Amino acid sequence: MKDFKIGKKLYRSTALPQFKVVFILIALWVFINLYFKTFSDPDFISRGGLELKDIIDFHYLYPVQFIGFIIGTLIPALYYAFFRGIVFFEDGVVINRGLPFFNHCIKYSNIESFKVIHPKYLMSLKREDIDEELLFTIRDIDRVIAILDQHNIKGDLGTSDLAQSITISKKVVIYSLVFGIIVSALQYTGVMIEINRYLFR
Repeated sequence: MKDFKIGKKLYRSTALPQFKVVFILIALWVFINLYFKTFSDPDFISRGGLELKDIIDFHYLYPVQFIGFIIGTLIPALYYAFFRGIVFFEDGVVINRGLPFFNHCIKYSNIESFKVIHPKYLMSLKREDIDEELLFTIRDIDRVIAILDQHNIKGDLGTSDLAQSITISKKVVIYSLVFGIIVSALQYTGVMIEINRYLFR
């Protein structure tokens, strides 16, 4: 949360398009997996029926798997794809660090310098008050540079750290894939089915 007045909002950037695609595909993958796994659930088989209405009725009666999908996959995917981001105001910047209550607020007067790590989507800010460097993706680097220049913040426009930006991109994709695989594994191993049966049978 902002603990000081930083003026009007000037620019907001959310996840890069390629990351949005990854997050949405992971959610879609888990949902499709949930759909097809339903047909092998012993409780679903015992009820009979293969229509969409039968599937909806089943997950209404045994909601653990669907609730798990909503809370554990869909909401995080939508949040990271469309809501999490960085916002530049007239007198400061707010960087979201994973969850809404982890917002990191910085006055421009506390920023020592910035560095462009990738010419299209990655840069960092160095704080002078606590000697901390914050790395973040951005959709319009030129817009951000213009805002920082207005506050006389010096910057490095070089692209010598491209390897670092590639590593970060790979990590985002890998983490998303691993999460999707773990959720799918829980579905296929029957863990979610047993939780369903334990709570609602």
